[in-house]
Amino acid sequence: MLDWLWVAIGGAAGSMMRYGTVIAVQRMTKGEFPLATLAVNIVGSFIIGWLAFLVLERDFMSVEARLVVMVGVLGGFTTFSTFSLETLRLLQGGGWSAAAANIALSVAGSLLAAWAGFSIASAS
Repeated sequence: MLDWLWVAIGGAAGSMMRYGTVIAVQRMTKGEFPLATLAVNIVGSFIIGWLAFLVLERDFMSVEARLVVMVGVLGGFTTFSTFSLETLRLLQGGGWSAAAANIALSVAGSLLAAWAGFSIASAS
């Protein structure tokens, strides 16, 4: 039962971090392209890649810490469902090239970031 509490605490923190990031990026860019969602997905993917190496190879975190950080914080911080809705809205508005760019950049960027996090962590 306590596991659920750890996930909820981390999820609340991650969601607030995402909201703050979205506000900051929107204020800086004022564009139609969902850059904030792209940014949190890439950053979150890098962090989970980094942590995955530390957990798998070095037993870096307790189970409770993994629940807080990897499931809760990163689950709340990254926004795949938001990515899906924003991409759908781009398509519905006729923004086929923007939607394709968002898909390609989000998927490739997030996979590359997860690989980079894992690789950098394994090099140290």
